[in-house]
Amino acid sequence: MRKALCLMPLLLTAVLVLGLSTVVRAEEDSPLEAIFAELAPSPAKDALDQIPDLGRRLLALRSYARSRSPLVKRWSWTETEIKAFHGSAEQEALLSEVGEIAAHFAAANPGFEIYARTKVRSLDLQIKNWNANRSVGAAGKEILEVWMEKFGSEEEAPANGAPKSFWRWLKGFRPSRRARLAAPGLSRHGQARAIDFQLKKDGRIFAGTSARSVKEVWRAEKWDEKLKASIEAAGPSFSGPLKNPDEPWHYDYDPKAQTAAKKKASN
Repeated sequence: MRKALCLMPLLLTAVLVLGLSTVVRAEEDSPLEAIFAELAPSPAKDALDQIPDLGRRLLALRSYARSRSPLVKRWSWTETEIKAFHGSAEQEALLSEVGEIAAHFAAANPGFEIYARTKVRSLDLQIKNWNANRSVGAAGKEILEVWMEKFGSEEEAPANGAPKSFWRWLKGFRPSRRARLAAPGLSRHGQARAIDFQLKKDGRIFAGTSARSVKEVWRAEKWDEKLKASIEAAGPSFSGPLKNPDEPWHYDYDPKAQTAAKKKASN
């Protein structure tokens, strides 16, 4: 009897594990999951697996489908690549140019300074932000609703459309609500090819990167124009700001532009 009682916890654990594994296999083997797995281009498969909400996942898949260049070229750096960037000549050139922009801005706007977010945005952080961002949630809800109207519920969809028809629909879908984040893996911040600038006064940020600050601070006090003036004067590798979505603090960075500018100046 004692031996049987001792075996009970082990049996219960085995049943629980078996039950959980059966559920996982059922989800992985579902027709819809199989279609997603077929559609997901490399290297986006792992990222999509970490987006549990179907609407947000559809929205990300749409971005991958509409990418004009191969995802491999645009894909965010791995942790190994990020570590290799730290202390490299490329990072030093970036920080040097940001420093020149900040010096020009401080001279033109006494009492104010620039703070630049130069840290590479990892894929893990992009996924975390994508799963939590409200604008992504709203856009994801819309694409899911329209998708279900066309193809039916999750259970019905696989029977109502082939992978190719899903793919064509995703590429052609035009949302009325735009997400304010790039799909995980496609953010230019993930390769240090975009920098967000913020403005400080007395050591505190007063013009940040919130959507509300665009009209209330950046436009109302013309800080967008002042920042752009300093970037045009001292930042040959930067272009912008980002227009859609409207982010006066976001500038793209091209390390090759600085070399081209120096060659042009020497000639």
